[in-house]
Amino acid sequence: MTAQPLLQITGLDVGYGHVGVLRDVALAVAPGSIVALVGSNGAGKSTLLRAISGLLRPSAGRIVFEAGDIAGWRPHRIVDLGIMQVAEGRRLFRRQSVHDNLELGLVGARLDRAAEAERYSAVYDLFPALRERPDVRAGVLSGGQQQMLAIAQALMRRPRLLMLDEPSLGLAPVIVDQLIDVILRLRAGGTTILLVEQMVERALEIADHAYVLQNGVVIGHGTPADIRAGDLIRRAYLGAGSEHATSD
Repeated sequence: MTAQPLLQITGLDVGYGHVGVLRDVALAVAPGSIVALVGSNGAGKSTLLRAISGLLRPSAGRIVFEAGDIAGWRPHRIVDLGIMQVAEGRRLFRRQSVHDNLELGLVGARLDRAAEAERYSAVYDLFPALRERPDVRAGVLSGGQQQMLAIAQALMRRPRLLMLDEPSLGLAPVIVDQLIDVILRLRAGGTTILLVEQMVERALEIADHAYVLQNGVVIGHGTPADIRAGDLIRRAYLGAGSEHATSD
């Protein structure tokens, strides 16, 4: 990664109460790239995203976005910088319509009506299925459509860094393909993406760089080719002592 990072994390320790989860984490995300963060359940991937989003306060380390250290900032200030997280589990206002959920994504954006209309048009172009159902309650959408809506809601703020936590979870392969296509289109449009994904091979197919977490520690990083060529995935998912390669 040769470009000046948009996001750079160094020496990061994060936990819940007295229980440490992340230890001395270092990570860099170049502008306009897709960076994948992979590892087994409980490795600390979601905890890292929550720390970047301001939902958890680090006990040590720096989270530098552009030139400023944002570690410990309140979430609304981090959103205003252009960092948006789409949490695992499609957390929507399920009794509200598709349109209302998108409108909630604009809270605090302070746009005029023309700019707001352009935002709606842009996300509906990315997700045509949502354009067809603006008045339908989010809770009755399919799982794939709910994931599309969750991403679209974040995109209403035109994030400079979009963090996606397990976007493929529970979705049919054809829907996963559609989401991957959207992620690639977003990168082509200049959006920087930090992707947490259990489907390791699919993540490596689209990532420019990848980090591997094991028990709260980054055990290695590199290009997708580097990751595939080494034993990092085996170590992360089966333990350093395992003699068997993982399949994912």
